[in-house]
Amino acid sequence: MKKTVLAIIMAITLQSMNGQMQQAIERIAGEYGLMGLSVVAVNDGMIAGEWYTGLRDYDRNLPVDENTKFRIASISKFVMTTAMMKLCDQKRLDLEADAGDYLGFRLRNPNHPEKTVTVRMLLLHTGSLNEGTGYDPFLMATYNNVGNPPSFSELFVPGGKYYTEDMWRKEAPGEYYTYCNANFGLAGTIIERITGQRFEEYIQQTLFIPLGINGSYIAEGVTDINNLAVIYGRKEGKWTPGTDDYKGMMSSPRDFSGYVTGTNGAVFSPQGGLRISAAELARIMILHMNKGKYDGRRIISGKSIRLMHSAQFISTPANSDNEGVRAGNRGLSVQILPESASGTILPEGSHFLGHSGSAYGLVSAFFFDPKEKCGFIFITNGIAGEREAGPSGSFYSFEEDLIRALRDNGFLTCKK
Repeated sequence: MKKTVLAIIMAITLQSMNGQMQQAIERIAGEYGLMGLSVVAVNDGMIAGEWYTGLRDYDRNLPVDENTKFRIASISKFVMTTAMMKLCDQKRLDLEADAGDYLGFRLRNPNHPEKTVTVRMLLLHTGSLNEGTGYDPFLMATYNNVGNPPSFSELFVPGGKYYTEDMWRKEAPGEYYTYCNANFGLAGTIIERITGQRFEEYIQQTLFIPLGINGSYIAEGVTDINNLAVIYGRKEGKWTPGTDDYKGMMSSPRDFSGYVTGTNGAVFSPQGGLRISAAELARIMILHMNKGKYDGRRIISGKSIRLMHSAQFISTPANSDNEGVRAGNRGLSVQILPESASGTILPEGSHFLGHSGSAYGLVSAFFFDPKEKCGFIFITNGIAGEREAGPSGSFYSFEEDLIRALRDNGFLTCKK
């Protein structure tokens, strides 16, 4: 009888906490002018709560809910690297190897031709590759001709069709951190050349199917397209679709049939194209919290997970670009938040890491403490106002308010 009464009390308490948290995210979304918002909290390696508000499609007045998928931008890099580490487990990929040896062309900074650009450097953004003026035309040519895209050699090798001198930094490989999306197009191509599989197929078989995730790095791979959120920006005071405005139907899917595996993995947007729901993304977080296991099954080795989380490039103002929020040391496709975030907005003594995303109007955050097994996921598909860094220096103001709401309502219960 006592156990029954206790269970009832706990259920009522949880219901009250959920209700208060729902009210909080609705208030925060309204205050900051968010189009739609998904919030998931993870505690003790399990989803502790999920909340949704706003619209996934403004024109059709469709709400954000548990099934809503977002193009999560650069958190895609974290997910891609998680799957890529399986190749290290299988001893098919050496992070210290010359990336050009895998790619099939010489990848060298012309300013430092004697210095090797390693695979590890690609994942750390330290290989001295730069998003120069040639990158956008190359990327447009890639997306507009997915059946026969240009090779990355045309972008990074002098004399290539899209090569520009500013595609390489003056610093030598390994010396300087500069965020460069092209690193992950190259990494996706390396996956293809090692496995003989298309990037999307490899990710599905290695990670998504084992985790029960119904996501895709290309919109054409999203089976429930009506649940895909439109990403919005603001133009002349009005909401304007930035991407994924399919109106519930993929009317003109791109034809990937002619694509030759290993040509240019950027056709699958490994750097930012993943469409996934917040609750599905939480499974990736739980996998990391459980050191490569999910639901008792080994997916990635604990060694590879620890390697991703470990600081492998120590950032200073002298050796890194200033990115504002999210500054910190770097793991493999991992942002390690600075100690200053702990105790100001995050629980005292905690050590959070993860990744963020921002593109076309979307802002996303995926951060957790792997030791204490607590974390959160925020995804919004549009912000009416300007994004401002909060006092912690590691999050935007609206994110800090969401973190406070999680803490105040008992959904961010790191032990420290």
